[in-house]
Amino acid sequence: MSISGAMYASSTALHSFGIGTQVIAHNLANVLTDGFKASRALYYDLPERSGAGVTTQKPNAPLGPLVPVQGVPEASGVIPGFLETSNTDVATEFVNMIATSRAYQANAKVVPTVDEMLGTIVNIRA
Repeated sequence: MSISGAMYASSTALHSFGIGTQVIAHNLANVLTDGFKASRALYYDLPERSGAGVTTQKPNAPLGPLVPVQGVPEASGVIPGFLETSNTDVATEFVNMIATSRAYQANAKVVPTVDEMLGTIVNIRA
């Protein structure tokens, strides 16, 4: 992979993991909001660059069924007069946040490394 390819892959990954962090923050901010449906960021390789680069998609689909606040365990469907809580799992969101922040840090480290490599190349050619 070339230096420009490494920088491109890292910059697209930084953008995507930034969006992923926003999705996690939104889920955690609404953990106590009745009826809130958590979302997640999906990461994809960019095929036009032979796997170099990442893009993100934020679907609106819920992660799973909502948990009723009150109700009979065998009841299913909509029950008048009852609210559903958020389906956000705080433990899962924190695990996702740690993984996303580590991936962001790893890709952020590429930027000074590429800068150092370019500086070395300039010094060699001079």
